[in-house]
Amino acid sequence: MINFFNRHIKLFFAALVVASISFGVYSHPTADKAGVQVEYTTQALPHAFALKKNAKLYTDVHLAKSVSSKKYAKSAWYRSQTAKLIYGGKTKVVYRITSTDHKHTFWVLNSQVKNITSKSYNVKLASADNKFTGDKIGVFGDSIPAGWDGYHFYMNSSYPDWMAKYLGTNTKVENFACPSGRIVGHRYAYLGTTLVPQDLSAAIKAHRTAIKHMNMIFVHIGTNDYTNYSGSGSLKNVMHNLRYNIRMIQKLNPNAKIYGVLPISRYDANGLSRENMSDMYGYTFKDLRVAEAKLYKSLGATVINFNQFAPGIITSQNKNYTLRDHEIHPTAQTAQKMGLALAKELAK
Repeated sequence: MINFFNRHIKLFFAALVVASISFGVYSHPTADKAGVQVEYTTQALPHAFALKKNAKLYTDVHLAKSVSSKKYAKSAWYRSQTAKLIYGGKTKVVYRITSTDHKHTFWVLNSQVKNITSKSYNVKLASADNKFTGDKIGVFGDSIPAGWDGYHFYMNSSYPDWMAKYLGTNTKVENFACPSGRIVGHRYAYLGTTLVPQDLSAAIKAHRTAIKHMNMIFVHIGTNDYTNYSGSGSLKNVMHNLRYNIRMIQKLNPNAKIYGVLPISRYDANGLSRENMSDMYGYTFKDLRVAEAKLYKSLGATVINFNQFAPGIITSQNKNYTLRDHEIHPTAQTAQKMGLALAKELAK
């Protein structure tokens, strides 16, 4: 993750171009059925969507048969294909979408879906009650909380977005996490054509004003410091920098509730867990997680350990399905599961 980014400073712009090419148009002859011409179909990035009120669902791309969406008002959907249609002399775009539980697949006009962050999409947990309503959530960290799957962003549906949705905050998450972000360092990086703070120190410094208005602050970072050739040095140095940064957040906002999220499970290219693998700086991934937990506790932050309260989300057995690159980056669907599990944990 980090080596690729360092070789290509404009990672995200390039990745989006590559994604556009790799998700190219299928060879598909123009079809005509009941006056609906299918110009083309193409694969689509698997972003999460909710259905707008009274949206019509169709059983095939020609929109021949519709199904009521009423019972799916709270369902989340992931698109897999996009099709361009000519219908009644007008151009229309439709998505092929599949429900989170994989039980239902339909076609829907792109005008009939909305982002899961939409306030009209209500999936708040009963256990959350009104405890989190109006809370402003801030996020700092690396690609995992940023919603980057190793190849592209699943827009507006990172696990913090889902967490806020399930908690019923009704506020937009201020997500300042950046792929390849490290605890040690002061780097900036390009997201497309926009230069943003990448490392934790730089992000905190750049967003000091925003931090002062946050109620809940999540810090999820560390895996890129563990990566060989990160330049972060020893575990002691990494923890020294993390302590400094958490104290800086506390100084900027003494009243905010701080959550230290431990790095999630990570695997190597051969599919082996990195838990007990030492990096070139002499510490294992487990050592990193243990050290972070100890530090967060010592500073009064709440430790978030997905491996503890949601151990089944990412495992050695399912990593090829739950991790987009099979090593560290969760798929869009996995991000939803993480957000739900974390919301349940916080709403207890």
